[in-house]
Amino acid sequence: MDMNDYITLNYSKLKQKVRAVTKNHQNSDDLFNDLLLSLYSKPIEYQRDLVEKGKVEHWIMASAKLQYASKTSPFYYTYKKFNMNTSPLFEDTQTTDDVLEDVSEDIVHYIKSELETYYTVYQRTLATEHLISNKSYTEIGREYGINRKFISQTITPVKEELFEKIKELWNI
Repeated sequence: MDMNDYITLNYSKLKQKVRAVTKNHQNSDDLFNDLLLSLYSKPIEYQRDLVEKGKVEHWIMASAKLQYASKTSPFYYTYKKFNMNTSPLFEDTQTTDDVLEDVSEDIVHYIKSELETYYTVYQRTLATEHLISNKSYTEIGREYGINRKFISQTITPVKEELFEKIKELWNI
């Protein structure tokens, strides 16, 4: 089976998965088409390997996540940024993580001091690894031998409380 056959058989399924990644963004179909073009521009051997190993869906999903989340991707500059500036229907998709990544040194210092004084050692350690060291839940899980669900349940309340305090103090 070659790439064309695979895409023909799985077109709708792949398209729905890209829509799920982009939360049904109005340009998710364009992103899907761009990903297909990018995939077809790869060498035939690479395409064949993806099909034979069953990795086409994984490649498309990973590429969609990267394109959608990045502020330097072709998707962002072609579709998402344009819609942010022109579409009255655009919803703010900025997350707590995005805000925390863009904050000044003062806010990072504030986060460190809050973590030191208010939270348990376990919450403080996991939140510091995620918020200050920019480690993913998966990286933290591997390092400490705990699952992502537990990490999320531990970090999320801390992150939300810190974010509310930051919003109050810095009028974000």
